[in-house]
Amino acid sequence: MLKILGPLSGTGGASRDVEERADAAARARALILIPARNEAATIEAVVRGCRRAGFAVRVIDDGSEDDTAALAAEAGAEIVTVPGPHHGKTIALHHGLARLPDAVEWIFFLDGDGQHLPADLDRFWQARGEADMIVGNRLPESGRMPLLRRWTNRAMSSVLRGSGILDSQCGFRLVRRAWLGTWLPAGHHFQFETELALLAATRPGRVLNVPIPAIYADEQSKIVPWRDTVNFARCLFRYRRALN
Repeated sequence: MLKILGPLSGTGGASRDVEERADAAARARALILIPARNEAATIEAVVRGCRRAGFAVRVIDDGSEDDTAALAAEAGAEIVTVPGPHHGKTIALHHGLARLPDAVEWIFFLDGDGQHLPADLDRFWQARGEADMIVGNRLPESGRMPLLRRWTNRAMSSVLRGSGILDSQCGFRLVRRAWLGTWLPAGHHFQFETELALLAATRPGRVLNVPIPAIYADEQSKIVPWRDTVNFARCLFRYRRALN
């Protein structure tokens, strides 16, 4: 007599184990880049949160005069130091992108000042199959932003709407390396997000916007309004064809 057997017990657990191992292997091919300057108050917590999420972290120390590098290393980050004095966020990230390991397939960008929550990394990661670039969107909570930043961000995002990015100045991003290719930012200070938005406006690809909290404490902004407005205009001029 033929005996019909039910499903083998424990196969669900085995399947989960396989999925977890595959996910861990995929996370090992991702890298978080954090540009930092004088972020000793927050960098340790940020790095530890990223490491708990299963990702390798590189902190690009840009002329810090405090314990940023030491605290980040203690929390589990690899430290890359930009030679010379303070250069600004864009040059720091240029330095980091130019030295990516060959095995890296996905690149996270986070700030080191606590405005981006490592707890949100998983939401970006799980959505990676839907996009080439995933960008945090703080605009649903824009009322929490300082007034000048809110106006500036909305104005810049409006100009850059062709990129598909809603919050063009948000530094929390996940980018597919194959889509990014050999691209490197060419500007200074806080032009990185704008340059990447302009790249998205000119290069075929999928952009996904993920809502994240707008977190602002009592930290002093490193943005210099007149300088960064001029830099933004220069950046647009360089990439003017992208907006046509």
